[in-house]
Order: sequence, then structure tokens, then C-alpha cells
Amino acid sequence: MSILRILLMLVIGLAGYFKLFGSRLIFYPERTLAGVPGIPFEDVRFTADDGTRLHGWFIPFKDSQRVFIISHGNAGNIGDRSLMGEYVHQEFQSNILMYDYRGYGQSEGKPSESGVYSDLRGALGYMLSRGFPPKSVYLIGQSLGGAVTVEVASQQSVAGVILEAPLPSVRTLARHYAFSLPIDYFLSARFDSLSKIHNVRAPIVVVHGKGDPVIPFDLGQRLFNEASEPKRFFPVDAEIHEGVLMALGISRTKELREFLFGEKK
Repeated sequence: MSILRILLMLVIGLAGYFKLFGSRLIFYPERTLAGVPGIPFEDVRFTADDGTRLHGWFIPFKDSQRVFIISHGNAGNIGDRSLMGEYVHQEFQSNILMYDYRGYGQSEGKPSESGVYSDLRGALGYMLSRGFPPKSVYLIGQSLGGAVTVEVASQQSVAGVILEAPLPSVRTLARHYAFSLPIDYFLSARFDSLSKIHNVRAPIVVVHGKGDPVIPFDLGQRLFNEASEPKRFFPVDAEIHEGVLMALGISRTKELREFLFGEKK
């Protein structure tokens, strides 16, 4: 009986800990912007779907009707990803919107699963208000941002989706790192892309490093397998997490563009 009491107290303690501090295990925001794009950009403010004030950078590309909205991972802010914005701008010859989730960088509020979903919906609405129709809007999700992207793309029309080093769900990742111990049951956050990705009707690209040190390669492949066609998987022989898209190389980047845009470059 004493062993059962100890186990029960342990379970109750874990449940209470994850209830109180679970979000701190998911979100690692930084307020200070470490850098800015090295190309012309516009500092923008807009609101999330629930009214929270957000901050971002709009990088224009002259004469392009396309825009890529980039949703970053769970740590830092857009100041750490300025090179990513420049890369997508140049390689895909498109306008770019980089934005920070609530509680990150200069965006107001406090991050939560439902909150960051609302943030991307607000970013998408902001681009629509600037004259970009859904058929011209592409979404890029990095790491946890992939789950944010899948959530929104499964409910709203967009032209295409790129998922960089995505996870199937927080629970799946937690189970991987906990050596199959069921700590995932105590996590309130789900970010369950595995159950949603089949509802994404836009073309889907998944790019994942074979030696990804954060989200194992096979988890990205598992998510890809559940996606509906049309879809393409681009494995990269590198130990890279966020930023693996930039390691694709010239020929495969060209192949990716042709798949998404349906045109030869």
C-alpha cells in the first residue's frame, strides 16, 4: 500500500507540475531582436485572430504576386531568422511576412497553443487585407511552427505549404525523449499535426535533416506519410534542425519551386 501511495503522489505531482509549468516546456520566447534583414523591409503591426497585437517584418519583392508567411520554431524570435527570410525572398522570388508569436519579440501577450494558432490566422488575414488572395499565399512552418502551419492550412485555403523539420505531435516527441515513459499524458499542449495534416488540401513539401538533433528524421517522415497528395519529401543529409531548407542545394531548390509553382525556372 505504501508503494501505491508513493506512485499516486508521484502521478499527482507530475500532473500538477505539467499543469502549472507545461507551457514553459514548450515555449522559449526572447524579447530582444538579435538582428534585422539585410535587405529592405517594412516594420508591420497587425492583430491576431483574437485581437492580440503582433509585430512582424514584410519584405517586398517587386512585381511578385506571391507571399510566403514564415512561422518560426518555439525559441527566440524573428531576429534569429532574418537570413531565412532573405533566403526565401531570393530563392522563391516572393514577398515575405516574418512575424513573432504572442510573447515573442515585440508581439504582445503570452504564448499558448490556441494563441499561436490565432497568431498565424491573424498573419494570414493581414496578408489578405493587403491584396494577396489565398491562391497567392504560401505558408512555411519551422519545427513547432510546422504544427501551427498545419492547423491553419487544414482549415483555410492557401496555395502551398512547406514544413521544415516538423513534428507529428508534442506527445509523440515527448514519448521519444522519455524512452516510452507515458509523461506525454500529462502535457496539456497537443500540437497534433498527425490528426490534421490529411485535411490540408494545398500542395505540401516536407524538408527534414537526416541527422536532425531535435526532431528525429523518422518523425518528420511519419507526418509526411499521413499527408494527402500532392506532396513531396526532401531529405537532407545534414545535422540541421531549423534552417534545413537553406541546405537543399540549387538543383533540389529548383525542384521544390517547380513542384509548388507548377512552372519551370
